Order: sequence, then structure tokens, then C-alpha cells
Amino acid sequence: MKIDFHVHGKITSSFPFDREKFLLSIEEAKEGRLNSIALTEHCHADNFLEGYEYLSNNYNLVDDYYNVDGFKVFYGMEVTTLQKLDILIIGVPLDIISLKEKISEKYNYEEFIDINKLFELIEKIRYLVILAHPYRKHEKFPELSNTIWEKIDATEFNATDLYNNGIVEMQEKVLKLAKINNIPIICGSDTHHYIQISSVKNIFTKDCTTVKEIKEEIKKQNYKTELSSDLKVRVKSAKIIKKLTKELGKK
Repeated sequence: MKIDFHVHGKITSSFPFDREKFLLSIEEAKEGRLNSIALTEHCHADNFLEGYEYLSNNYNLVDDYYNVDGFKVFYGMEVTTLQKLDILIIGVPLDIISLKEKISEKYNYEEFIDINKLFELIEKIRYLVILAHPYRKHEKFPELSNTIWEKIDATEFNATDLYNNGIVEMQEKVLKLAKINNIPIICGSDTHHYIQISSVKNIFTKDCTTVKEIKEEIKKQNYKTELSSDLKVRVKSAKIIKKLTKELGKK
């Protein structure tokens, strides 16, 4: 299995889910030798359920993934916390929707949810939990309790951060954080435009069909991460397109 764990269906949180561009993302992923992604829309995005509704209305759920013409799409969300840390949570679609509703009960769009309250809602066995781009908003990583670290399955080499901060420099920082807290590292492209989706991949020896299987394989480290040789070009191009799209959207 070759998977990207961090893909968005919206170019920005305020834009609608674009079905055409989502399918283009899958075609681009296939060209980049991926056969799976996790759709992890921002929890605070406008009309968050659009992506879920599109998938559930048009494709069959097989085990824990949607079968999009032979391509696996796992389902999740990215949750921003009060502490300015972003958490990717991937699971059975209905579990993700249920968790989203619970978060919304405690969610303040100006302040976001406290990370401790978030992790009180997360059942370790049920979800794959990834600490996304840990240094995007922090030069020095904030302290987290052991209870929280115990529920985190991995942290992330994030393609956007690798581009913005230097591949070697950012890898070294994330490697050090992972080693101190004894957690694995996966890759996430942080795709908002389909041109970015093949910038990274995680290559598993096992063809996983459930979140539980993926969690077990990550824990055993039965996979390897791979950065594309054109990562910088893909991320830079996507950033330019995203900026132009936002500017046009304001007009």
C-alpha cells in the first residue's frame, strides 16, 4: 500500500468541496504511484460534511475505506487546537462524523478546542492519530502530557513545511521530536491542490484495508517514507495556485 495521510478536498476552508478537483487529485495520485489517501478536511471548514456526503453517496465503503474506482480513500479530519497544534484523526467514517459532532459541542471558532479536551474524546483503539506539521506554529515544541503522547500514533514530515523551512532542517527537527517521545514518523503532503499530492508517500509492505491494520503496521514500522524529487516544484506551484484562487474568490 502506498498512501498519503494528509489530503484536503478544499483549496481553502471557506471554499466548497470540488468534486472535479478531488477526482483529479486521485488521478494525479495514481500517476505518482499512490493507491491510497486519507481525506483529512479541516474540522472547522465551512460545510465540513460535503466530502463525506460525496463519498458516501457515490462509492462503496469497503472495510474502512471508500473504493473510488479501485483507489482507496480513508476518511478523517484535521483538528486545530487552542495550543496551535493540528491533529489528524483518521477512522471509520461514521466514527469521524460522531467525533466531529462531539468536538463541535466544545468548539469555539475563535479559540479552538483545548488539546486536553480533544484527547479526552479520542479512543486510542478506534482512531489513527497523527501530530501534523509539529513546528509550523512553534519554534520550540510545547510540552504535552504523557496521556496525550500515548494516544499519538505518529508525527509528520509535512511537504509544505519541508518546502518552507528546508528539507534537511525540518527533517532533523521532527526526527528529534519523534525520538524523544518514542513515536514513528509518517509523510503527509498537506495537499489543497491536486498538483501537490504526489510530493510524498508512505510505502507499506502490507495492503491495509482497516485503520486498525494501519495503526499496527505503523507501530511495527513496517513501512518507509519517500519524498518526491520534485517536491519543491509541486509545493511551490500549489502555493501559487492557492494564493491566486483566494484572491479571485474575493472579487
